[in-house]
Amino acid sequence: MKSLDRNKIKIIFFFIIISLIVLKFFNTPYNFYSLLNWNYEKRMEQNYGFCENESWGFYNFASKKFDLEKEEINLINDQNFVTPERLFNKTKTDSKKTKFLMILNYQSQNDENIFNGKYDFLSNYKIKIKYNNCYLFELND
Repeated sequence: MKSLDRNKIKIIFFFIIISLIVLKFFNTPYNFYSLLNWNYEKRMEQNYGFCENESWGFYNFASKKFDLEKEEINLINDQNFVTPERLFNKTKTDSKKTKFLMILNYQSQNDENIFNGKYDFLSNYKIKIKYNNCYLFELND
């Protein structure tokens, strides 16, 4: 009878250790805390960046400030991160002649002006807003 009780204790101890490892691996306490204390926009900005990676924060800020939710925007991410149109609830546009153009994570060579950089079609646009290395352009009328 005592050996059965010992086996049960070993199994329970094993499951507790495995559970703690899984909780640590998935960072469960921190994720639970962030769900409770941060709103949706802050969590999205933390995961997708403001003006780095996918730049969700910059897109969200610019679209709210200039009321661009219904506008067609061409998104270019200069650091080859994915432009997550599904996060922005947009369809992917390949047209260079949209009214608005957003270049995210632009990396200039030797502090060159963005108009002198590798995007030659920018002469048709003017800068509407700039934050660090993220730009929102509007087509010149």
